[in-house]
Amino acid sequence: MTRGLGQQLLRLLRARADVPGVRAYLSDDHLPDRPTAQRLRHATAAVESARGGKADELSGLLLAVDRDGDPTLLAETGELLLRASPRLWLMLDVATRAAWSQAPRWSAIAVQRLVQAEPPLLGLTVAAFHPDGHVREAAVARLAERDETLVLPALTLRASDWVPQVRDRARAALEHRLAEPSGAALVAAAAVALALRERREGRWLANRIETVFREGPVELLTAALAAPDWRTRRAAHLTALAAGRLDLAQMLHAAEHDGDLPTRIRCAEAAVRTAVTAGTAGLVRPLLSSGTAVVRAEAVHGLARTGDIAPAIVALADRNPIVRAVAQAALRRAGSDPVEQYRRLVMTSRPKPGAIAGLGETGTADDAKLIPSWLDHPQPRGRAEAVRALRRLGAADPNTLSGMLADPSGAVTRQVTTALRPWASRLDPQRLRELLTVSNPHHIRVAAYRLLHGRDTWTRLLIDLELVADPTPSMRNRARSDIATWLTYEAATTHSMPQGHTADALNKQLRDAEDVLGPDRIRLLRFHFGLKAPSTA
Repeated sequence: MTRGLGQQLLRLLRARADVPGVRAYLSDDHLPDRPTAQRLRHATAAVESARGGKADELSGLLLAVDRDGDPTLLAETGELLLRASPRLWLMLDVATRAAWSQAPRWSAIAVQRLVQAEPPLLGLTVAAFHPDGHVREAAVARLAERDETLVLPALTLRASDWVPQVRDRARAALEHRLAEPSGAALVAAAAVALALRERREGRWLANRIETVFREGPVELLTAALAAPDWRTRRAAHLTALAAGRLDLAQMLHAAEHDGDLPTRIRCAEAAVRTAVTAGTAGLVRPLLSSGTAVVRAEAVHGLARTGDIAPAIVALADRNPIVRAVAQAALRRAGSDPVEQYRRLVMTSRPKPGAIAGLGETGTADDAKLIPSWLDHPQPRGRAEAVRALRRLGAADPNTLSGMLADPSGAVTRQVTTALRPWASRLDPQRLRELLTVSNPHHIRVAAYRLLHGRDTWTRLLIDLELVADPTPSMRNRARSDIATWLTYEAATTHSMPQGHTADALNKQLRDAEDVLGPDRIRLLRFHFGLKAPSTA
């Protein structure tokens, strides 16, 4: 069945395939031995997990499977490709073109098969990735004759081909299939088409598929809304929303369950708007328990617009600041001051961290006295929010907070560090040095480093020099990077010089760090420090 090739292309390929003895002069193929099904699965999983270089391996394995022609392995490979992500198809398109150069003999046979035999579907698929445009065009023509769903990703890739003849053939084949597609066919084409959208020639098919989402049969839209590919679901939902094709139940389902964040948010917005307009705002209550903060916020806002502020009162203690801000605004519009609610919440036996945070966001300096009792909150987040609230209310006491630098939670020490930065020069440097020792957890060392870093220039650089050979990679990299930053951007404008014990300590650390930083950098640091090089006499 080669009539679809056209006479001119058929003659050209036959002329190439029929030259006697050509393969005898071709280099040997460098393809893998016949792979096992397990090796194919592992190679496919490696590409899907974004490990670099694995697409080259997989493309070579596909050519080897095609070459060996084992029916069972061909079928299993087809199933793997049918489940593959658009990312894998795009990577194979590039990698297989390079793989063909490693198989000149099999490439010649593949050309011959296109005009003289009925290649398996995998053979046509990898031929569609050939570097020769005539071969790709022929592969597209043969793929257009097949009914299997697997042909669609390859045709979709070729519909954005840089060669017009290849592109036109693929588009004609897809136009025919999209006239009355099945749900599976539409989803298979859409996944790759939408991933190709930003390519120079990639917009045509994406626009065509969105037209189906907007105007096509409802069963096709339903299939796209449930597609495994996030791009397909997002395009289907957003296009259908714009066209008014989704009902409230579909919007709510997507807002609660879809794995794509923009889809959840847009559907939540549309669901709340639709429900409020229809007078059925109570139907959006399930969104109040969503794991997505913006979705919860939309539900709180929508219900408050109908006069139901009970969800806003509950959301005052939400863990997310966006939701708290919406709840606070809702109470103010209703004529209530949220700070009164926060004062009551914070005075309970065990307030939620969000309640402590909310008091810091809405309270006054007088409210700061309600916070210190929760600096030992049983939840790390509660302690962190208590520190943050004191800082916001202007009541961060360095004497109280400095003892929390050894907190077992990194979230707490980060908040403590931020609160103590303005008082860095007043903190006990010896205590900070104790916290900086390698025996402490990493987050405590980082907190001590940042506060010592903030004391003054020479303490900062002395600590950096002490850490350039630290056994912890992140700490030594931090120190080396800071030294480089100071030399590049700040050294020329640092006009003071270290004196006395500070100068002696810097001199010692420069000697100790020379093997790590190198003599040139040490010489430059000495120059900017105003320190003389040690005598070699």
